[in-house]
Amino acid sequence: MTTTLFRAPDVTDRMSRGAHRDDLLEPLSPREREVLALMAEGRSNHAIGQQLAVELKTVETHVSRVFTKLGLSEDRHENRRVLAVLRFLGRGS
Repeated sequence: MTTTLFRAPDVTDRMSRGAHRDDLLEPLSPREREVLALMAEGRSNHAIGQQLAVELKTVETHVSRVFTKLGLSEDRHENRRVLAVLRFLGRGS
């Protein structure tokens, strides 16, 4: 039995080709898209900060702006991080 490793960058590369996805992400700055791509890879805010060589507070600001620009308000019944990643992958509205 062969096991296939899941590689998030490969998935995000394939999903990034959709026009609908681009429309949803249009309001994001290039840095916010970069942060969202790292979120889609499963990275924590701390890991994103290390990858981008920025402070945790800066990452938190970018993540907050991603949520705001994607219209994801705080709701105790939903996980905004997951919803943002789904939109990045072209699977959310």
